[in-house]
Amino acid sequence: MRALAHIGALAVAEEHGYRWYRLAGTSAGAMIAALIAAGYSAAELHAIMGAIDYRRFAAGAADDRLHQVSRLLFKLGLHSGNELEQFIRELLRARGLRCFGDLRLPAVGAQEAAHGPRYRLTVVAADISRRRLLLLPQDLHRARASYGLDPDQLDIARAVRMSASIPFFYVPVTLQRPDGGLSYIVDGGLVSGFPLLALLPSDAEAARPLLGFHLCEGTDDSESDGGEVCGDGAGTEADQAGLASLPLPANLIAFSQALLATMLSAHDRFMLEQRSRWRGSVRTISIPVGRIGATRFDLSHSEIEALYQQGRAAAERFFAGLAAEGCEPSALP
Repeated sequence: MRALAHIGALAVAEEHGYRWYRLAGTSAGAMIAALIAAGYSAAELHAIMGAIDYRRFAAGAADDRLHQVSRLLFKLGLHSGNELEQFIRELLRARGLRCFGDLRLPAVGAQEAAHGPRYRLTVVAADISRRRLLLLPQDLHRARASYGLDPDQLDIARAVRMSASIPFFYVPVTLQRPDGGLSYIVDGGLVSGFPLLALLPSDAEAARPLLGFHLCEGTDDSESDGGEVCGDGAGTEADQAGLASLPLPANLIAFSQALLATMLSAHDRFMLEQRSRWRGSVRTISIPVGRIGATRFDLSHSEIEALYQQGRAAAERFFAGLAAEGCEPSALP
């Protein structure tokens, strides 16, 4: 659960006066974005995430190798993902939220007529059956005939599970399409773990600063320039070490995770390099998380707190740099 580092960075940003108007996230980042959109503060999330047993999110797979092979072959994933989805649903329900219609924003000029409704939250997933990126729920409006779903009625917790369905680790979410086909929806990190394009401001919102938080391999001493492996959808060496003793499907998982890491790094490096070409600029807080992988659910209390502190330290360096430039939060481009 590397996204715990996001909470530390968000806490510092909130201490500097930031409040969040629109949010986007991929994989575990989608979970944090959804809870912030629901009204939880970073301090509340720190308390919640520090008290749970993350091993519950890796439930649903038998210990013996034969059953693991069977799950991979017939379920396409070792773990169901049901616990993660229910956990998010309960937290959202406590704030009176269920579907994306509860997070719909007022229309801005003619934008809604041209591009469809806008929401406080966007989560990124990937439809591997149709080989396309999904920005949820917006793409359900743009491709309503293709998926047959009302974007306002899409369950938020279900969308977060789609975004967090790490291939082979979690069973993919399936959608029955009106054309009779079946779409397999998996982790948005397959395409991008750093979904800046989902939040590019409209003309009416151009005055709002856009902050990106991305996770990178490295330590406190490393300076990220977007060239490291970033995002929440990809496995790292720590993940692969835990799979080394399993049979062939484990090698397949490790290989697939390495491919995901490569794809994610290349795409997000391109995104970071293109920032200066976008209308306005985007500020990015890079958070090094060492070698803790996306599928580490056996974190100790000290590792959980270390991730939180890594996020805080990265954000504090960022805001110290702003102060040295003479920038206040409200003056961010």
